[in-house]
Amino acid sequence: MTRISRATTREDLAAIVVKQLAEHGIDAVLVGGAVVSIYTNNKYQSNDLDFISPASQRKIELAMSDLGFESRGKDFVHKITPLTVEFPTGPLGIGDDVPIKPEGTMKVHGVTVKMFSPTQSVMDRLINYYLFDDRQCLEQALWIVEKQPIDLAKIEAWSARERQEQKYQIFLNRLQMLGKKLK
Repeated sequence: MTRISRATTREDLAAIVVKQLAEHGIDAVLVGGAVVSIYTNNKYQSNDLDFISPASQRKIELAMSDLGFESRGKDFVHKITPLTVEFPTGPLGIGDDVPIKPEGTMKVHGVTVKMFSPTQSVMDRLINYYLFDDRQCLEQALWIVEKQPIDLAKIEAWSARERQEQKYQIFLNRLQMLGKKLK
């Protein structure tokens, strides 16, 4: 496993953190902007890694301190890497779908990192667009679709459960403008 350095990538850091947490008996799922960065090949760049974990903050702090991270407010910072790590309050969910099971994984240096799938990541971005009219999150959702296969029927059904058919239609219109073939 790679040591933390200035050259540590987002993916490397995710694997380092997951391995360390596992050694402390902690399960965690990578969510948020870091997943968008991974799925868009850094078209969107997030400098923090958000993990959802059922573990206590104290247990997480102990595991993270063993890696050289210190808790500063909501973030864990490291003196060597500009990337930060955060553990937002769970449970794992997207909109009214709580709890959900993460459907994505990536393998880095033999470590399996559980994370949102591309479809779940699109939904995670869209909920911020739906509820807060966050146009940047709409763009991020579109960028994921440009680079990754997604389950549009699943997103449509979820959008209906969220009662967001109008904004879902805007998302579809934007996809068509990008020339994305819809199934």
